[in-house]
Amino acid sequence: MRWIIRLLGVVVTLAVLGLAALLMVPAERIAGLAAAQLGQSLGRAVTISGAVQPIFWPHLGVRAEGVGVANPDWVSEGPMLSATALSVRLPWAAILDGTPQIDEITLIAPQITLVRAADGRASWEVATGTAPGAGTQSTTAAIAIAMAEITDGSLRYIDAQSGQRVALTGIDARLALPRDGTLSLAGRATAQGVPMSFSLELAALPDLMAGRLSAGALGLEWAGGTARFDGQLGLTPVFNGQLALDASDLAPLAGLAGVAMPDLPQGFGRQRVALSGQVALSDEGSAHLRDGRLQLDQTSFALALDLTQGAERPMIRGTVTGDALTLPGGGDDSATGGQGWSRAPIDVSGLFATDAEIALQLGAVALGDIALGPVDLNATLTRGRLVFDIARITAYGGAVSGQFVVNGRGGLSVGGDLSARDIALLPMLRDFAGFERLEGTGAGRLRFLGVGNDMASIMDGLSGEGELRLGAGVVRGIDLAAMIRNRDPGAQGTGARTVYDSVSARFVIADGVLANEDLTLAAGWGGATGAGRVDLGGQSFDYRMIPAISPTADIGAIRVPVLIRGPWSGPSIRLDLEYLAQQELAAERARLEAEAQARIDAEVDRLEAEARARANEALGTQLQQGDTVQDARDALEQRLRDEAEQQLLRLLGRGN
Repeated sequence: MRWIIRLLGVVVTLAVLGLAALLMVPAERIAGLAAAQLGQSLGRAVTISGAVQPIFWPHLGVRAEGVGVANPDWVSEGPMLSATALSVRLPWAAILDGTPQIDEITLIAPQITLVRAADGRASWEVATGTAPGAGTQSTTAAIAIAMAEITDGSLRYIDAQSGQRVALTGIDARLALPRDGTLSLAGRATAQGVPMSFSLELAALPDLMAGRLSAGALGLEWAGGTARFDGQLGLTPVFNGQLALDASDLAPLAGLAGVAMPDLPQGFGRQRVALSGQVALSDEGSAHLRDGRLQLDQTSFALALDLTQGAERPMIRGTVTGDALTLPGGGDDSATGGQGWSRAPIDVSGLFATDAEIALQLGAVALGDIALGPVDLNATLTRGRLVFDIARITAYGGAVSGQFVVNGRGGLSVGGDLSARDIALLPMLRDFAGFERLEGTGAGRLRFLGVGNDMASIMDGLSGEGELRLGAGVVRGIDLAAMIRNRDPGAQGTGARTVYDSVSARFVIADGVLANEDLTLAAGWGGATGAGRVDLGGQSFDYRMIPAISPTADIGAIRVPVLIRGPWSGPSIRLDLEYLAQQELAAERARLEAEAQARIDAEVDRLEAEARARANEALGTQLQQGDTVQDARDALEQRLRDEAEQQLLRLLGRGN
């Protein structure tokens, strides 16, 4: 901005001097003098390569063709300004009374290139001029411009620090700078292929050029929306005031900011984005929003946010509150029902636009037909990795807490560690899995990780572990007690029900398949155990339950396995008679083996008894059951020693 004002001031001064000498000095000499003086003031090489035409009537003026202002030597993208022609028109009264007054300045087809280097240098920062009376502030205060016009201009802005690139074409603009110091600018340009109009009003341009704030208003309008700012403006740039934005297409604004416009999902501004509030931009480059209101499609939020520039991308911190949030997707067959998981690619490019630390509180969240809320969580976004630390999400009469992660680095992965309690099972399973056979409430914990660029790939490769605890409830469509008592597979259908008191199970997940080996169901009629697999990716069951009917006075305990196989939407439930036959055969085999072993043991005992009797008779001992051969040998040796002792005593005359 400063260099533009300096350029205008020098043009006015030179125009007055040059036109006064036109009768005595050739136009080419005047052009050379003007270029030299402009170059001295701007600290840049200024060229006038075309013809210079003086104008005497009805206004005093000059027209120069092929005007150029160089960029610094370190800029390789071309001159800062090149224009097909520049014309200046002054009233004769301004010459006669010495008042710097311009009726009209016209710049035809200017091409402007502004560059910021990686080290922070800016190509538009010009050296202080040495031309007499060329001081920026005094010149600005003294100039009066009835109208300055740009036709068919273009602007390129290249920022090597941020990688930002902005391109505007088709610039047509008019500027008025009265002697009272106000400024009025209006025009049109094309950004991202979208035509747009702009306006700028300043109450005190001299204050602005002196480094102070000036009251002002800035407006943008295009086919897809409007944006307006009213407040205090500065050159640094800094501003502080009220912002109002309402748009169905943000591409032009993204183009002005030099960033790619992400493909916003439904519910996140695809149809409409409206933002209002008190905004401020500091001279350090931080932006702040207070008392903000944000409308994303049909969803409204209250905002308090701070934006700072990070090393790689902006950082947003603050709080977001709202009554409701509508998210895309939900409980349709294309996502969770019999049609299988969606293979539509999931775009996570928006995760890299900024980093963020947001405290989020919502009254409700709608995910298609799925209703959740209230929601209380903290969201942290760092280099494409989004972490939700969930204090509480009310869902299906209960609550969910824990952590959920969406990681866009090197592809998409999702994971989490979630705990749930008091969840109503029927509506939850119906919405998420299209399964409508289980009533009651449940609690549990799930730790999981999935990798893939679409929902089907994520579910096919899912891994994790968890546990499940259910309170009293009902299994629809099957009467296990009747099926087992009667061994009747037909005990199922619309009116069939299995009532239970509790269910518990632990499970692991690998390659999209959930495996469980310890399901336990307790019920008044008995209970059941279960083990098997649930294919999460393929949405199918392969599970065996073994119900046990409690014994009665008339009948003993009954155990008949039930096999559950097939898709979630309609699994086959039948008695596993083959498994039952195998179990009965195994039991009969064990009984027969036990009877045979008992007969063998009895025969061995009989033979051992007979052997002991014969040994006692032959040896004259009294072997008992359980005595060994060594016991018999010891007894025989002791009897022989006793007999020998008696014989010796008789020989000595001491015996009987």
